[in-house]
Formats: sequence, C-alpha cells, structure tokens
Amino acid sequence: MKARFWSVLLFVVTCAMAGAASAHTTYPLTVRDDGGATVVLQQAPQRILSLTLPSDEILLALVDKARIVGVTSYAADPLVSNVATMLTPGMKLMTLNPEAVLGLRPDLVIVANWSDAASVKQLRDAGLTVYLLAAGLSVPSIEEKIRALGTLTDTAARATDLVARMDARLAAVSAKVAGIPAEKRVRVMDYATWGSSQGRGSSWDEIITRAGAIDAVGDKTADQWGQVPLSKENILQISPDILILPGWVDGDPKGATAFFTQITSDPGLQTLAAVRNKRVSMMPEYLKSTTSQYIVDAVEWLARTAYPSLF
Repeated sequence: MKARFWSVLLFVVTCAMAGAASAHTTYPLTVRDDGGATVVLQQAPQRILSLTLPSDEILLALVDKARIVGVTSYAADPLVSNVATMLTPGMKLMTLNPEAVLGLRPDLVIVANWSDAASVKQLRDAGLTVYLLAAGLSVPSIEEKIRALGTLTDTAARATDLVARMDARLAAVSAKVAGIPAEKRVRVMDYATWGSSQGRGSSWDEIITRAGAIDAVGDKTADQWGQVPLSKENILQISPDILILPGWVDGDPKGATAFFTQITSDPGLQTLAAVRNKRVSMMPEYLKSTTSQYIVDAVEWLARTAYPSLF
C-alpha cells in the first residue's frame, strides 16, 4: 500500500513539473487583484517591489533576485522571516511610504490588501502598477497566491514546481500520521502574550490539522481577527496536550523567554497536561506566522513535536 502511495505521488509531481516547463505568461496581462481592482501589466516586470512578508518569501523563490528592488523591513529579521539570508545588498528594506516607493521606480508593487487606501491611491495616481495581495490562511489559498504571483512575474513554471514540492512534502507528513487513531491524536493550542489563541479558520488551525493533531480551541468561537480570548481558567478547562508559546515578542528581545518562564512556573497551571508532561514549546515565529510556502516547514515542525517517534 505504501509503495503504491509513493508511486502515485511521484507520478503526480512529475506530471506537474513537466507541465510547468512550458508555462509562460502572455503580455499584456490583465488580472484582478485581491482588492477587486483591475491590474494591467504591459510586459514582465523587471523592478518588483514587495511590501508584504508573504510576497517577499514567495517572490524570492520564484524571481531572479536582480528583478526585486525592495522588500519589507521584516524580511531582514531572522526571527520572523524565512528569507533573511536570501536578501542582496541591492534590495531596499521598505514600508508603504509613497515618496520612497516612487523613488525606486518599480514597475510592479505588491502590497497587502488591508494597506492604507490613500497611499495605494497615491501610487496608482502616479502611474505605478499596484497589486493588492491578501494573506492565504490555508494551503490551497497560499498555493493560489503563489500561482498568481507566478503569472504576474512570468515565473508560472517555477510557481507550479514550488506548489508540487509543497504538496509532496505535505503528503509525506500525512502518510506518517495517517495511522494515528482519533483518540490518540494530540490536542494542541497556542497562547499569546495578550491572552488568546488562534482559532478555527486561521493559518495556525491549518498547521495543526495538517500535522495530524487536533486544534484544542477549534470548537470555540473566534473573534473577527481569528482570536479566541482565554482566561487562565479557560486554559485549565481545555488542558491541551501540547501548548505552543511565542518564540518572538515584537519590540522585546527577551519577551518570549520571559513569557515561557511565566507560564511554565505559574503555580496555577501546574495541573495543565502540557505543563505537567513538559510539552510546552516556543515555536519560531518565522514558522508559526508564515502564510507562504514555508507553511510546510511549520507543519513538519509541529508534526515532529507532536509525534517525535514517527520522524
């Protein structure tokens, strides 16, 4: 059965890569971005500016670095970025500052769909091609973003190959955890310094599910930001098998370690299953929060943490 699984998987990946080899974008190209706006590219962009961390990570896997004139400032921070070591001196570290953006003369600007509307309008009024990109919260939606950016930048073949490699690695994890009975699957939740967990529909929920675990707050109602506020009493009631704490706190280099110590040494939490069994972990932020192809690394990390004997 396993041999047949891997044979079929290899066939699917090989076909996907073969089909990608001839994929090219035809310009002029007209597409609709994630903000609903029509975006037109007359030719393949050669001066690309990425102003979201997911697009930084995706584009650096698809596009020759010489075509990327700038990325977000977060891209250079190894605590939150998967591509910090891939940047070149020629790439500017940028924010959505219209004057600075105009100074780079980009022929394609990727910005988050929640970006300041006035700044986006200013760039478009100045003649720049701006594409609004929403964060993908599931593997299929992330793969959709990868394909979209591949089409925009005439790197569709690389995008198809990247998606195929993601799917192959996720299938390998799925195969390893497939035999775990439902009653033996571990219950996992994260807990942030502000007192909440990410709930159903979040990228974290996707990571948990893909890793073969159970989202311990998956049955709770999340707020509009996908967060489930939790008191200490709530945590004790839920009592997850594994508790994941942040590996990074913005603006506080020692914040993550201090929070880990606070939680694991709290007298009121010593009966918590995860604390009692020493299954509290700090997850690297560059994995936990990613909404690019690196979500596969996050799934693998959590699966190894949850089921070490299988890896």
